Amino acid sequence: MWNLLKMVAQQAADLGTDVYLVGGAVRDLLWGLRPRDLDLAVANGALDLARRMADRHRGTLVVLDGQRQMARVVFKQDYQLDFSPFKGAHIEGDLRARDFTINAMALHLNSLCSSKNCTSPADQGWRSFLVDPTGGKRDLQLGLLQATGNEALLDDPLRVIRGVRLAAQFNLSITPETVVLMRQGARRIEQVAGERIWQELGQALTLPHVHHWVEFMDRELNLWQYLLPGRLRMEATEQNYYHVENVWRHCLRTFGCLEIVLKKYQFYHHLAGGATGPAVFKLAALLHDVGKPDTAKIRPDGRISFYGHAQAGVPYAEALADRLRLSGMERQYLVTLIRHHMQPLHYFLNKGYSDLKVFRLFRLLEGSFLDILILSLADVTATYTASERLSELTAYREYILKLIHRYEHEPEFFHPAKLLSGKDLIALGVPEGPLVGKFLARLAEMQITGAVTDLHSAKQWVIAELKNITPQ
Repeated sequence: MWNLLKMVAQQAADLGTDVYLVGGAVRDLLWGLRPRDLDLAVANGALDLARRMADRHRGTLVVLDGQRQMARVVFKQDYQLDFSPFKGAHIEGDLRARDFTINAMALHLNSLCSSKNCTSPADQGWRSFLVDPTGGKRDLQLGLLQATGNEALLDDPLRVIRGVRLAAQFNLSITPETVVLMRQGARRIEQVAGERIWQELGQALTLPHVHHWVEFMDRELNLWQYLLPGRLRMEATEQNYYHVENVWRHCLRTFGCLEIVLKKYQFYHHLAGGATGPAVFKLAALLHDVGKPDTAKIRPDGRISFYGHAQAGVPYAEALADRLRLSGMERQYLVTLIRHHMQPLHYFLNKGYSDLKVFRLFRLLEGSFLDILILSLADVTATYTASERLSELTAYREYILKLIHRYEHEPEFFHPAKLLSGKDLIALGVPEGPLVGKFLARLAEMQITGAVTDLHSAKQWVIAELKNITPQ
C-alpha cells in the first residue's frame, strides 16, 4: 500500500497538485488495519491524476462522474483508489464537511512520501503528517463517535446507519450530542436510496456481535420503524400462551439468540445466500414474525393463534427486498427464510424423526435447510428462554443439532444417487409432463425408505406405480 501511495504522490507532484489520503483509510491506519479501499482528495486535476495512475501503473480506470472530476482506479493487487476534488476551498474545509471526526482526517501524501523516515505504516513518523481539524485522532483513542457538526447527519441521513456500523465495528461510545443528531437524521432515512441503505446496513449486520446496536437503533433512534415494514404493528401485537413478549420484542430477542447460535456453532461459512448471506439471515430474524398481526385470532379458550403467519409475512419480506433493492438471490433467500421458518418446529411437534420425514423437510426448504434449522433454533430459544421453559428448549435443541449433524456428515442421505433419469421414466411409459417430476421425487423417497435399492428395483417400482394410473 505504501508503495502505491508513493506512486500517487509522485504523479501528483508531476502534475503540480496536492493529494491527500482521506477518510476511513486514515482511521484504519490509526487503528492498526491495512485498508485496501483508499480515498484520495486532490487539490486540482483529480481526473487527470486518476488517468495517469491507471496509464502508468497498469490500473483500470472507471470514471464515476466526469463533470465532478470523480474517478476510480482498480489494481490487480485488490487495491482500489477513489479520486475526487476537495469538497471546499482547502483540505480543512473538505474534512469538516465529512460525517464523523474519526473519518475527518487526512494525510498529505506529497510531504509524507518525500520523507525518508516513512517507508511503511510501521514507521510511526507518518503520524506527523496528519491533518486533523476536528480531533478525530483523539476521539478514536478515547473510543468516541462524534459528529463533525450539527448538519453532518441531516445532509445525508445514511450517515446515521454508518455511525451505528462504525460504533459496532470499532467498539465506540456515541456521544450524547451525536445521538440527538442521529435521531434527527433517522427521521429522514426514507429519503435515501434503498441500495445505499442496504450497502451500509448490510455491512453492519454482517459484523458478528451487533445485537446491542440493533437494539440501540430501535430504542434510541427509532430507525427500525422507518426501515422495516410492519415494525410498529409487531410491537402492538401481544402474543399467545407460549410467548411473554410482544411480537417485536420477540424478534429482537431472536436476533440476539441467532448471533449466539452462529458464534457457538461456527455456521457462518455454511450459510446460503452468498457473500451477503449473514446480513440477510439476520434481517430475516428481525422480520420472521411480521405476519402475526395479520393472522392474530382469539380462540374460544381465550388464547391467541397465528395460523399461517409465516406465509402472511412473505409480502412484507418482498416489500423490504424492493425497498432495499436486494439482488434476486438475496430476495429469494429472505423470502424463503420467512416463508419456511416454522417448518422445523412443525415437524418436531409432529414427531418428524423418521428418515422419510427428515428427507421431506430437506426438500421442502428449497436449498436453505441448514439456514432455516438455525433460524428456527434461534426463534424457539428466544421463546423458551423468555418464558423460562428450559426443559422444552433442551429437547428442541437436541432435535435441531441432530439434524444439522446428519446434514453435515451424511450428504449421500440428502442427495441419493439418481437411478433413473426423466428420459428413462418416459421410456418406461411415464407420460411426459409434470408426472415425470413427481415420479422422480417419489423414487427418491423410495430410496430413502429402502424400498428401492438399485436400478432393477427402481424400474420395478415405476412399472408397478404405472399400473395404478394407466388403464389396462
